[in-house]
Amino acid sequence: GTAQQNLSTVNSSNQNWIAAFEAGGDIVMDDIFGGLWIIFNDGNSQGLAGADKKVLIAQLTTDGTITAQLEVQYFPDYVDGVGADGSQDTREYLSLSTTCGPNSPCEYDDACGVCGGSGTDMDADGICDDIDNCTDTSADNYNDPANGTCIYLGCTDPAYLEYDATANTDDGSCVTLDTTGCAPVFMDGYSYSVVEIGDQCWFAENLRTTIYLNGDVIPAGLTDGDWSLTTSGATAVYGEGSSTCSEFSPDINACEEVQSLAEYGRLYNWYAVDDARGLCPSGWHVPTDGEWMVLEVGLGMSESEANSSGWRGTDEGTRLKSIYGWHDGGNGTDDFGFSALPGGGRFYDGGFYFDAGDIGYWWSSTPYSGSAWYRGLFDYSPELGRFDLNPRFGFSVRCLKDFD
Repeated sequence: GTAQQNLSTVNSSNQNWIAAFEAGGDIVMDDIFGGLWIIFNDGNSQGLAGADKKVLIAQLTTDGTITAQLEVQYFPDYVDGVGADGSQDTREYLSLSTTCGPNSPCEYDDACGVCGGSGTDMDADGICDDIDNCTDTSADNYNDPANGTCIYLGCTDPAYLEYDATANTDDGSCVTLDTTGCAPVFMDGYSYSVVEIGDQCWFAENLRTTIYLNGDVIPAGLTDGDWSLTTSGATAVYGEGSSTCSEFSPDINACEEVQSLAEYGRLYNWYAVDDARGLCPSGWHVPTDGEWMVLEVGLGMSESEANSSGWRGTDEGTRLKSIYGWHDGGNGTDDFGFSALPGGGRFYDGGFYFDAGDIGYWWSSTPYSGSAWYRGLFDYSPELGRFDLNPRFGFSVRCLKDFD
């Protein structure tokens, strides 16, 4: 192209280095005259300095050692064709052995410390951009030489007014709990979707925390024997361990614990629900039996039905059930986004997991005659069940936001 031009070369009278080089040999200039190659500007960009104030003089490849001394003539005041006369030139001698030698200081290094390289380091952290894990200048560690991934400090809990959706590392700035709206909430590394139904704000998915609100770990991985004997809080994932497992899900293998955890969350015995350390995030709680009734009446159930036990109502169950995941055509209409799924349960003696795909069970926080109240949804029924069972059963949990 117009920006490229052949070199003008001059041989020594004693050494025809040009012919030897063009034939594939080495450049050898070791007599008193040496040799010469020249780039005439003539609008040729190869002979003009770029924005980096550098000009390509030579590009050489060798598997040995380069030793040479170059006399370089340049015009520091050259601008748009003016300033190229001989009175304004500058001449310098450059030794290739010191300019590009592996054991000697360079005439210049690029931003990455490569002799004569063209790397960039936009955030000036001493790490070349092509291997820098964080070059975003808005990140809090963008110029940290430790080369970690980008860190954005801020409040990471959506339950607080200071919540910053761009933050990925909490800096302790979460101070003011949001008690006015129904917004997603964060706990134990997980952000929960929520839904507002009437005057209540509910989790739109099942709880999956492995810790209490104060940070204590909830016992997990209990054997069948330990589960059947404990009077303390415990949690399990449907299908885990060696317990017998049945499942009816049309969409997943519910007895495979990774799939069931993703679909249904975790199961908890009622002792975990009743633990004073708190099973739900700050500002939230496991709903009482009465708060479940408020939901049911808001859906259209009569108060007398809500106060009864067994299967009650008309289509309240269908309106809460998810539009997928239920066995034998039992999907719901999910009118409010409650998205109830049939997560099944763990039997009170721990011996087996039952009903995933068929039935969903959710604890209330209200005890009853040595048992505790819970709610149930069945695949074939449009109604909503209210029953009490042994507190050692493992059921799903939904959290409800505290009133102001």
